[in-house]
Amino acid sequence: MLAAATLIAAPLLAGVATPAVAEDGNTYFTTEQQVFDFMNPRVPLNQKEAIKGYPVHGQDSQKITLDAVEKVYPHDQALKDVPDKLGTAFNLPPGIPTEGPDIRKSSSDDKEPWLSNWDAKSMCEQPSHNPDGEQQPCGFVGVLDQSYPVMQTGDRVMGKQTAHYKTTAMVGKDDTTTSGWTVGGKVTATLVRPGNTGGTTPGGEFSFEYSQSTSTTNKWTSTTEQSFDYEIPDGMSGKVEGRANGGWYTGYNVYKLDFTDGSGNRKQKMVLIPARVLIQAPGESAPLTWVKRGS
Repeated sequence: MLAAATLIAAPLLAGVATPAVAEDGNTYFTTEQQVFDFMNPRVPLNQKEAIKGYPVHGQDSQKITLDAVEKVYPHDQALKDVPDKLGTAFNLPPGIPTEGPDIRKSSSDDKEPWLSNWDAKSMCEQPSHNPDGEQQPCGFVGVLDQSYPVMQTGDRVMGKQTAHYKTTAMVGKDDTTTSGWTVGGKVTATLVRPGNTGGTTPGGEFSFEYSQSTSTTNKWTSTTEQSFDYEIPDGMSGKVEGRANGGWYTGYNVYKLDFTDGSGNRKQKMVLIPARVLIQAPGESAPLTWVKRGS
């Protein structure tokens, strides 16, 4: 939660560097492992997640290649996980001619040649070509590849001095598809950080998008403004980081296509498109944890 900027570290394993602690009890994490060890028991993440419906929010804008995804989540395993994670609508009935699976080479390869090169988002939940069929099912399956990514960071301040911070965060309205499957939104936060003269200067507003998974039990909510001070010891530098209470998941946007051509010939296939999505922690209501980093 946002108040975590003043939290004390959990006990660490033997042999791991201990956090720096000022005389007044302020705790500074000096390694990524220390941050993870603190956050993991408080904001647990599932190793696998699924989104039912197209992930409208939170997709990585960088090109995601099949080669990169296969290293952490082979498509054969993803195909096995799809019905378990997303439901029986993704099963391929044995009585219909099946092609594929259609495994795309990258996240940019999302056009469907069977339907005039519609993109994957447009494909989702379109009416089935089979009059008695369901809407075209789609979703995302993935594995955790980065926990609690840094969303915002304050200025690094040298000690000995007191740093004054204020933080706020607002969670935008959920975006929901017509079936109510896909939910997610946008987090906008402000960090007001120390100025050069001992006052405060606006740290600027930042925002990020996220999706909710099928395992979500507690939606992110808006948080109120919080102010806090902390003492930076002499000879040490410190800063504040805003960590998303969630993780990046690498996997596949997937849809099942049940198609009938102009001659009445019917066929079906499963399509997997490499993707990477930021997904909120399933049981955490606060979008950010602010932690102190020192060196």
